[in-house]
Amino acid sequence: MEVRARPVGGAHSCAAFTLAARRQLTSPRKTSVAVVDGSLYFVKGMPETVIGECVTYTAADGSATNLTEKGRTRALSQSRRMAASGLRVLAMAYGPTLDDLTFAGLVGMEDPPREGVIEAVQQLRRGGVSVLMLTGDSKDTALAIARRCSIIGGNGESFDDSTIDISSDDFHPSSHNPMDDLEFGAGLALSGEQLDAIRPENLTDSIMGVRVFYRVAPRHKLALVRALQRHGDIVAMTGDGVNDATALKAADIGIAMGRGGTDVAKEAADVVLADDNFTTITKAVAEGKGIFFNIRNFLAFQLSTSFAALSIESVATLFGLPSPLNAMQILWINIIMDGPPAQSLGVEPVDERILSARPRKASDPILTRALLFRAITSAALIMFLTLKVFSNELDDGHVTRRDTTMTFMTFVNCDLFNAYACRSSERCFYEMNLFGNPTFLWAVGGSIIGQLAVIYFPPLQEVFQTESLSFTDLLYIILLSSTVLMLDTLRKKFFSSVFGDVVLPGTRSNKGYSARHHKKKEDSEQDFSKSGLGGSTSFEFGNNNVTPSKNKNPTVRSRAAAPISGPVCL
Repeated sequence: MEVRARPVGGAHSCAAFTLAARRQLTSPRKTSVAVVDGSLYFVKGMPETVIGECVTYTAADGSATNLTEKGRTRALSQSRRMAASGLRVLAMAYGPTLDDLTFAGLVGMEDPPREGVIEAVQQLRRGGVSVLMLTGDSKDTALAIARRCSIIGGNGESFDDSTIDISSDDFHPSSHNPMDDLEFGAGLALSGEQLDAIRPENLTDSIMGVRVFYRVAPRHKLALVRALQRHGDIVAMTGDGVNDATALKAADIGIAMGRGGTDVAKEAADVVLADDNFTTITKAVAEGKGIFFNIRNFLAFQLSTSFAALSIESVATLFGLPSPLNAMQILWINIIMDGPPAQSLGVEPVDERILSARPRKASDPILTRALLFRAITSAALIMFLTLKVFSNELDDGHVTRRDTTMTFMTFVNCDLFNAYACRSSERCFYEMNLFGNPTFLWAVGGSIIGQLAVIYFPPLQEVFQTESLSFTDLLYIILLSSTVLMLDTLRKKFFSSVFGDVVLPGTRSNKGYSARHHKKKEDSEQDFSKSGLGGSTSFEFGNNNVTPSKNKNPTVRSRAAAPISGPVCL
């Protein structure tokens, strides 16, 4: 960026500017006319570009000294040293014309990760999310930030730049071909120039395993989003600028910044972060996983209860037995008993095992074979226990109030134990925190009080045709119905491959991932980036990539939920 300005009051603030304004053109590229009003051009930008345009540099006395090729090399080496420490480096220059610029120096700006960003990235990584960093910064700055945030350098990757001596006079950063750039993270980073050299049809395969994209333009963000989508990923893109609007719109989930984002970005996005905080995305991912699996747990409970009630009546009719439950009791079970406990399962806290599970595919159904097996086996046991109590009480062939009360109480107790077991599809009942879901405790407590009122409160006894039970009867029913927990423990401990939904890290991935995808995944593992440093981030769930940064444009990829790409302002 260049600005032309004249001194206020006719005098420059330093001797170097005064001398520059007075001198004649010294550059052999004399294509413009020198001015005599004291105005100067002030330029800032990428060190490689600005230093390349300069013909002199500022000496100690303020005079302009010829900038040799060795001087350019030393300046570029210094800029790379600064960038390698995580600084965003800009070169400054000034001159009477753009063809006669004097190199003024380098400026390094530190933009550290925001509080909680590193932990958030690590949590996403444990959850199978990969992060890609898209940034306009230099390669050295981008890789330094990526290392600091564990985006690269972990999970057994070999990445060692310690053997490169950028302080040596023999090091010429401007001499190598960027297409053959094997230093500072070969295979982990690509520049915008390199992306332009890749044919669009080959882009998807070419970026597999790449964690950092540097010196990128808005068109590169859009191209990367589309490439990830062609690979079958769900992309979530974060952005805040006008130039990010196209990528935000193209992404499966566009995420704009609520505080620092432009109105254009907000309109193009699907989600707006009110606090501009990358950790909010992490919490949203965790919440999304929790909601999905809580829905499954809710369905497992509801289906098992419905299957059991229907089977009890069907079997009794098939064998010519009287109905074990009357109409009011069945209505009570469906409306009062199932309602509060079932609804409370929807607010069950997210299990750590679920957070660390590999992301699911977007096409994965909610109703799975494992869920149906859990519901059917639970319903079969509840039906067996209920009918056994009913047959034991039906000794004279006539249905009495005691018979239906014992049967009614057994079914309800089995239902409550089943609701507790359905809080998790992976943890056994003794592994779950009893007080982890207060809403569930209130719901179950209310159901128990209501059930006792139906059994022992005389007006309700008349409505539901029940009678009081002794303490021995209650103890017998509780012990009998608690076998539902035993069945649940057997399923989770010994038959988890048949009855479990969650795929844990280190286990075989979900069905539906192609062999090609698995190979890419093994070669490139999971990617992560940071938020708070101007640039982009890409989150991928399933084959996931995420990079949080303050001014960077993050892109997010995901197979389970959706990948995200775009600029992030955290």
